[in-house]
Amino acid sequence: MALLDAGDARPTHAVGAELDDLQVNDCRARFSDRPRMSFALIPELDDEKHRGCYDGVVCMEVLEHVVAVDSVIERLWRVLADAGTLIVSVPVETGIPLIVKQAARRVAGWRGIGDYPGTSPYTPREYWASVFAGARPHLTRPIYGVEGPTPFHDHKGFNWMALCERLGQRFVLERTYASPVSWLGPHLATQAWFVMHKKTV
Repeated sequence: MALLDAGDARPTHAVGAELDDLQVNDCRARFSDRPRMSFALIPELDDEKHRGCYDGVVCMEVLEHVVAVDSVIERLWRVLADAGTLIVSVPVETGIPLIVKQAARRVAGWRGIGDYPGTSPYTPREYWASVFAGARPHLTRPIYGVEGPTPFHDHKGFNWMALCERLGQRFVLERTYASPVSWLGPHLATQAWFVMHKKTV
């Protein structure tokens, strides 16, 4: 949000949404000098005043962790204006990128580097299914934090293609981008980006 606010084409108003009170209050304090920026708890977005209110909605590196993903997709649809644009980014955890990522995670683990959250082990069968995954969910994903207020997934078993299909129930896909090398496409990328528009019928 700070980068958007600093640019020449900065929005008239931008709202950042988080699950945690601490994060919201911290952002409010740090950016109190930027009147175009405000922050809210995610459930507050269900208030009628947010319905169809936003010309652009950005959801970065979130949906791969969400257990109740359809309810989040519905919320994204509800707050987006009819002519608005949704931008979603997610990691690619299938195919060749998964092979590279799991190798890097294994080496990092051996060297005691970091505490990366996407390190759940794969059985040989799960690994095979993930490398050759299609556009359907291909394995049962582990759920963590079930005793807390917000259960979540790590990266294991996340399928960007299946998520794109679920998003397609409420949004029209305009374009898919890949990162870090765009021309390789998402099947050979570490990250996929979806640019979408709201279905209004």
